[in-house]
Amino acid sequence: MRRIHVEAHAKVNLGLRVAGARPDGYHDIETVFQTVSLSDTVFLEASNRGISLSCEGIPVPAGPSNLAWQAAAQLMRELAAPAMSITLFKRIPVAAGLGGGSADAAAVLMGGCALFDLEVSDAQLGSLALKIGSDVPFLLRGGTARGLGRGEILESMGPLSGFWLLLVTPLFPIRAKEAYAGVRIGLTRDRCYTKLNSSAIREGELGSLVTALRNDLEPGVISCHPEVGVVKQALLDAGVQAAVMSGSGPTVIGLVRSREEATTLSPHLEGHGWQIHIVEPIDSGCRVEGA
Repeated sequence: MRRIHVEAHAKVNLGLRVAGARPDGYHDIETVFQTVSLSDTVFLEASNRGISLSCEGIPVPAGPSNLAWQAAAQLMRELAAPAMSITLFKRIPVAAGLGGGSADAAAVLMGGCALFDLEVSDAQLGSLALKIGSDVPFLLRGGTARGLGRGEILESMGPLSGFWLLLVTPLFPIRAKEAYAGVRIGLTRDRCYTKLNSSAIREGELGSLVTALRNDLEPGVISCHPEVGVVKQALLDAGVQAAVMSGSGPTVIGLVRSREEATTLSPHLEGHGWQIHIVEPIDSGCRVEGA
């Protein structure tokens, strides 16, 4: 039986501005997305028993609440895909601002189309992705991109080079709804920093990226979860070039110049029970690795 293997890469946000609330309950944002080398692995194969999902590694629900399951259901409902069996090897921390569940959904969409030779346009696949989650359209394509709207309006940039990243994740989840509930829109004086980040990446002026790295969700999250602020300060004290919370948190990213620098600094962050990952930016999203 044919089996598809897909790598589902995490993302970070290199700056996130919340422009305002929307009538549909979401928020308009401006952000710079970047996929990184940390990934989950998703195996797909045809099934006679409807959708089945098994999970290894970090524990996650193995039923309809899982975004990978929802992606399979979307393929079956809208593209008449056969049922499938999903095996998920989970490494990306859960509810951590890294898009792990969205990456798994993107992997199922892309891998399911490859497994069953489904004819689908990029626009159709993007539309299916957005029905599952705001980050899923980006995680299909990956790389470096400016995201507008809910994050689904994408403008490719980059690639980002000259940096590695330290990801430090406290051992508690934060759901996006909680993070956005605490945002105070309109209080940031400088509202153009995401444009500065975009320009810095396009022009290779990475020093400008370091000075403009901000996230509008970060103050509200820190007020509710002070440990996120402790993580950020620990990264700065360790010597990273800059630090900022990724997405809705609680992961904080620290920018460094090389893998060697990241390896040198990471021991200074140990002993708190935090998850620490050393990652590099990559220029792709989901990758079908084999069949």
